[in-house]
Amino acid sequence: MKTTIARLLAIVALLVVSLAAEARQPVPIIDYPSNTVSTRSGKALTVEQVREAITAAARSHSWQTSRSPSGDGLQAVLNVRGKHTVVVNISFSAQAYSITYHDSTNMKYSNDPDTKARVIHPFYNRWVSELREAIRMELDRL
Repeated sequence: MKTTIARLLAIVALLVVSLAAEARQPVPIIDYPSNTVSTRSGKALTVEQVREAITAAARSHSWQTSRSPSGDGLQAVLNVRGKHTVVVNISFSAQAYSITYHDSTNMKYSNDPDTKARVIHPFYNRWVSELREAIRMELDRL
């Protein structure tokens, strides 16, 4: 009898934990404007080298890149388990790059028209932060 109750309580506890994990509240979107392009060697890079570094870093974290619709940078798309999609715009020059939110699917995105607050599932910020760090590391190698 005690074993049955213990198992039942364990199942209930697992359900509560899994529901809590699914119920993550949206958080403000973090954009990354004006990140300085720098290398460990200190040498200046060309715009093409910056583009190649961004593309390589994105690819290493399963992001797909293409020329942005406006033609002035890249657009990166991350598809997670065929369930979540995140799209960011990456503008860049030989001196700096910026990563900004563009679109998402199944990420609890909303934009409050009164406060202008853009919010999204917290994993978005983690994934974009990881992309930013990968870009920084790729540029650092050059």
